[in-house]
Amino acid sequence: MCGIVGYVGDVDQDKIQKMLNATSHRGPDDSGIFIKNNVGLGSNRLAIIDLSYKGHQPMFDDKKEICIVYNGEMYNFMEIKQLLKNEFKFKSNSDTEVIIYAYKKWGVNCLEHLNGMFAFVIYDMKKNLLFGARDRRGEKPLKYFFDGKTFVFASEIKGILPVLKEKPKMDIDAISDYLTLQYIPAPKTGFNDIYKLPPASYFVLKDGGLKISKYWSLDFSKKLNINENEWTELLEAKINQCVKSRMISDVPIGSFLSGGVDSSAVTAFMAMNSSKPIKTFSIGFSDPKFDETSYSTQIAKKYRTDHSYIKVNSKIFEEELHKMSDYYDEPFADNSLIPTLFLSKFARQRVTVSLSGDGGDENFAGYDRYNIVSINDYYQRMPKFLRNGVINPLVNSIFFVLPNLLTSRIKTFSNTFDLPFYKKYIYYKSFFNNLDKERVGFKSNRDAFLIDKYIYNPKLTQIDNALSADINSYLPEDLLFKTDIASMSVGLEVRAPLLDYKLMELSAKIPDNLKIKNLNKKYIFKKMLIEKNILPENVVNRPKRGFNPPIGVWFKNDMKEYVLSQLNSQKFKQSELFNNDKLDSYIKEYYSSNLNYHNNIFALLALSSWINKYF
Repeated sequence: MCGIVGYVGDVDQDKIQKMLNATSHRGPDDSGIFIKNNVGLGSNRLAIIDLSYKGHQPMFDDKKEICIVYNGEMYNFMEIKQLLKNEFKFKSNSDTEVIIYAYKKWGVNCLEHLNGMFAFVIYDMKKNLLFGARDRRGEKPLKYFFDGKTFVFASEIKGILPVLKEKPKMDIDAISDYLTLQYIPAPKTGFNDIYKLPPASYFVLKDGGLKISKYWSLDFSKKLNINENEWTELLEAKINQCVKSRMISDVPIGSFLSGGVDSSAVTAFMAMNSSKPIKTFSIGFSDPKFDETSYSTQIAKKYRTDHSYIKVNSKIFEEELHKMSDYYDEPFADNSLIPTLFLSKFARQRVTVSLSGDGGDENFAGYDRYNIVSINDYYQRMPKFLRNGVINPLVNSIFFVLPNLLTSRIKTFSNTFDLPFYKKYIYYKSFFNNLDKERVGFKSNRDAFLIDKYIYNPKLTQIDNALSADINSYLPEDLLFKTDIASMSVGLEVRAPLLDYKLMELSAKIPDNLKIKNLNKKYIFKKMLIEKNILPENVVNRPKRGFNPPIGVWFKNDMKEYVLSQLNSQKFKQSELFNNDKLDSYIKEYYSSNLNYHNNIFALLALSSWINKYF
């Protein structure tokens, strides 16, 4: 793993060094710089495979025609090396060198052969071009600045900012998307002229022109019609293979074990493939309603792991919030980012690599909103007069009497039923909808509903469209962004076996009725885990909690003073993003009512932190 940087234009060593200094946390083991003509490349390396100096970057081919900086892990690099060994002479055991010769053999089509998490940039000195790519799911980030003349890239925005001639301005449209989604969808970042390369995409920079292309997408249209027992056999074998391939490491390795289904499954398969106890790490909360450590302890005992856990309270949560934008250089409001930071720091004390359960919900339909999508089918069969004349008025009256999060979601569902799917689905996962933005006086007329339209396919079922939307947006720009920044802030590599692209291609072939059956989410995945005696039934079938702290309780009690001070900070109020009177009224209502929109308050907090840090 590494932090990579580069500059095309008026480059010198000082600029590259500034960029490396700003991202040094991503690679504490080694660093390097290469400059030729108007191109400069740099790398901070976290050594995982081939710990010797032979893994040093920037790395070159034998003829010094190709130079690469690379962040990631290639799980099939030995297979590719076998294909190429008769044509090229390898000098190391590094996966970095394999990418160089894969490019020399296949050009940009080398991406079709790579199975891993990666972001890399190649300087082809013979063709005088830059070629960069990001992995299929977006596990590893790649940000860039381009104004038509100067091109600057880095693993994180903080590596770009020190070398720009002018400080970039705020992208208001991106902030609007952020308020809706709690993250900013690619290619925007929150800064004008700074972008992120989308997942499964590559760029070619040649003769001053930048071209971006997509090289992979999931196909949900081809279902595999086999029986349930055959599916469980297929899934068990494939997941076992994916976990095993991600256990290869020359440094200590462990597992994030939240006690949820996905992380527990990954830990179980790790234990079954290891002759030594697996090191597992959990985090819990002082509030028992949000604490899952009893489940993680149960799995740790079942598989005799070397288990450790810590608990987070409001005090240390608040302390970490102060530094939130030191880590996350885009506006970002997934409130599990703080627990993920703590978990990464805790695990890094004992391991350099950890496996996670990321991807299980997107592969097998694990979120509550997928049940709402399923209910659409039943609701659609109701006569319109019954929906509009009886159901909707009843929902609105219940919401008036019992204004809480559940009735709010039911009201949203009934009020948006007749909208096209790409419009109404955004409601099911939105935080600030357009009405909420009006309530805080947000100064943008951007239509948030267009975000998922570009991937909507009317030929697919609504469940498949929902999964496709989340895999293309929520997964890379929220979950994987969160994990990458949190883990790399302490030099920890996190690998996600359930995001293996071949497993995802297989799961896309699973019919909807095996992903959600009688509103039982992740049906076939759970059936495999229970029938194969991989996980206990009480762990598999318990209600989903997520990895979220009890911020609703904390914000209204222990952290109230902190929240109000941040939302009334001078820079935040002077940003002119909101009508301050409306914003004050919104915050006052939060503290005086039973409407627990604490996630929206957290989004405002995170935005305030970002503005105070970068503007």
